[in-house]
Amino acid sequence: MAPADPGSFRDPASRIVHDGDRVLRLLDARGLEGWRRLAETEFFSKAVADGRLIATREVDDSRPDAAAILEHPRIPVITYPYEWTFSMLKDAALLQLDLLAEALAEGITIKDATPFNIQFVRGRPVFIDIGSFEAYRPGEPWLGYRQFTRQFLFPLMMRAWVGIPFQPWLRGNPEGPTASEMRQLLPLGRRLRLGGLSHVVLQARLEQRLSGEAVRNDLRQAGFSAELILTNVRKLRKLVESMEWEPTTAVWTDYDSCSHVGQDRDSKSSFLADSLTRIRPDLLLDLGANDGHFSLLAAEHGARAVAVDGDEPVLDHLYRTLAGEEVTPILADLTNPSPSQGWAGKERPGLFERVRPDLVVAYGLIHHLIYTASVPPPEVIEWLASFGCPVVVEFVGPQDPMIGRLTANKEEAELHPGRTEEEFRSLVAGRFNIASEEALPSGHRRVFALLPL
Repeated sequence: MAPADPGSFRDPASRIVHDGDRVLRLLDARGLEGWRRLAETEFFSKAVADGRLIATREVDDSRPDAAAILEHPRIPVITYPYEWTFSMLKDAALLQLDLLAEALAEGITIKDATPFNIQFVRGRPVFIDIGSFEAYRPGEPWLGYRQFTRQFLFPLMMRAWVGIPFQPWLRGNPEGPTASEMRQLLPLGRRLRLGGLSHVVLQARLEQRLSGEAVRNDLRQAGFSAELILTNVRKLRKLVESMEWEPTTAVWTDYDSCSHVGQDRDSKSSFLADSLTRIRPDLLLDLGANDGHFSLLAAEHGARAVAVDGDEPVLDHLYRTLAGEEVTPILADLTNPSPSQGWAGKERPGLFERVRPDLVVAYGLIHHLIYTASVPPPEVIEWLASFGCPVVVEFVGPQDPMIGRLTANKEEAELHPGRTEEEFRSLVAGRFNIASEEALPSGHRRVFALLPL
């Protein structure tokens, strides 16, 4: 029997299992009723055709624990909201609202509103939880409203209105801030504006006075309607669309101004292209991707690329400039990547449990781990070896001007041994064979193609 996805257990009507490379959705009688109703709508076929809703087909497979089985294409890389940039979360929020409005026009609603139901494929958000759709019952409020505010709207407010990154909050509490917590974060002027007043202040008062079930019953008795939901959705969309984030200075946003970048980029691109041609990876992991130049190069060679970086402004710019390329940006601190979280520590696997590459690129990275993060060089090499695949890596010698900048406030005794090229080669020899290497034009830098032993 195919194993259940560890993150698909909350809705008994619609569960995901993995059968080899196949992604199957098991429906009970209630889930089957919702699916058949959804499949009849025009909006469903239109949203699938334009790539906003995951492709779905009913299959003939049978299981004793399922009334029907659906099949979806496999998402190449799963990401979570605390790994997204501001623009990614904003686009996901707009997709959620647009699909709800279109569904309501044909008598369908979306019973929840969590960004965990959305993934990014070719630089675009795609809604993947078909089980979230069900027939709208007249008089019923939008049950996902509070979840939408906590997991979409309030995090966007944090970034756009307060200047606080939302990712640490969502990683610490995936349910997102409550309205009461958001009210404490917002400056008084923002609280008194229409969006803050209606979605934060008034909701915070309701949180204190009433339970969620009481609010639902009160709204139902008041004669709530689909038209009222649509009005609220339009206002929410206008509010979300108005939110902008103008980042302040970031550590590596001015990366192109570093002299070595222009001098070495062509050589590094050519060196990587040779590895791409030789290895032909399906999935490339670009660690410290910065502006995504090498991820885009990999995509040009037919690979799916995962661009990981800790600089949100530059990664957000990469996301906004993607035009259908097979590149997935992931915001992560490589010294503290997303761990396994959720129920039993398995509901949301850690970053490197989800991303299993065929080729790793670590340009402009390991000297920052060694000198800035104080990771011992042997541990850096062991970490690269842990991916179990070829690695293209850049070594920066201690004489390089960048190393002088990184160690300006450190004494020699505060630095780990193993930083010279000779020591680097010795460490590499224990875990890899050097397939090829090349000196870079800027001097004191060298790139290596490493094959695991």
